[in-house]
Amino acid sequence: MIERRRLQLSGTNPLLVGGLFYWFYWSFVAVYDPYLNVYFSELGLSAFQIGLFVTVMPLASLIWSPFVSALADRFGKRVQFLQWSMIAWIVMIGLIALPQTFWAILPLVFLLSLARSPTSPLSDSMAASMAARRGLSFGHMRMWGSAGFALVSIFSGFLWSKLGYAPMFWVAILLALPVIYLCGKLEPGPVVDAQERGSILELMRDPGLVTLFVISFLMGASLLSMYIFAGIYMATIGGNEFMMGLMFGLSALIEFPVMLYSGHIAYRLTSARTLLLSLAILTLSALGFALSSSPWMLVVASLIKGVGFGLFFVIFVRLVDERTTDEWKSTAQAIGGALWLGLSPLLTSALFGYIFDAWGGSRLYQVAAMMGGASVLLMGFAVFKNWFAPVQHAEKI
Repeated sequence: MIERRRLQLSGTNPLLVGGLFYWFYWSFVAVYDPYLNVYFSELGLSAFQIGLFVTVMPLASLIWSPFVSALADRFGKRVQFLQWSMIAWIVMIGLIALPQTFWAILPLVFLLSLARSPTSPLSDSMAASMAARRGLSFGHMRMWGSAGFALVSIFSGFLWSKLGYAPMFWVAILLALPVIYLCGKLEPGPVVDAQERGSILELMRDPGLVTLFVISFLMGASLLSMYIFAGIYMATIGGNEFMMGLMFGLSALIEFPVMLYSGHIAYRLTSARTLLLSLAILTLSALGFALSSSPWMLVVASLIKGVGFGLFFVIFVRLVDERTTDEWKSTAQAIGGALWLGLSPLLTSALFGYIFDAWGGSRLYQVAAMMGGASVLLMGFAVFKNWFAPVQHAEKI
């Protein structure tokens, strides 16, 4: 008989815990992240130096996030690893506000990226599994993160345009403190004894899961181009800081109702077909970016992106969770995140930057739309081949 630690369920409302966690987590991110590169630019750093920061961040995600998530799965310490990572992230936010030169900032950016990289896969895996065990919708939890990001990023864009960026880091730290407490309220899930754990290579035997990982890479490049270069593109077509905040904020705000109804949509279409729909919408949004010639056109294209991303993120996390056994849930989410936020930008960000400099934002987003189109074709083929048929995992008791 295999010994397993039984899940201890408290009386806390899991939907409330998940919603509050995502609200504060993404509010914390929204306060500083969309404006960090602009802050570095105002310090006098060159575009090349800022580009190196952009390269450092995915490198950290690629080498660190799967490793930490695998350790958390192995030792059954998902909550603790999440809390330790959050504390380290907060410390780095405070330290990065102090130096003024490239060489002083570079190691802090790297350490910040290391600290941040495991937080999303660890929290998403716990929240998605908690929702599945309780018969709840993961989208109903995650949508509060989009609402928090939307409202805070819009307000922050206005605030930093008036006050400057000096208070930005300290406000971020204050918003992050409740996250540490709420980490402890997430349910870590059951833990399988070490001797009964299967090989991580077993994940690669599922064609549906492999398809999700490939799509994570392809769509990650397309999505990151619409995030990393969107602010610069907005500036080149006449937008200001307020329009940048509006672009990011409204895109996140529209995710709220989409995530709210994502479960209903998946119930009607199936999760796999819903993911296919989301990829088609994201590809359409990339084409909208390519055709934008005014700030308001870019805002509309970003709204379409928000609809697609709201569906994509929830269904992607849900499908990965459904197709993974308990002992590898955080690791599988981390692999998807490492491909999306690590390998994809590492291989494409410099190329995309060159395309932007040489031919402009319109050509860049044409390339992004092509990568989105490739994701649509791959997912359509996977649906046709029935690679997303339900997986029956053997229960280990």
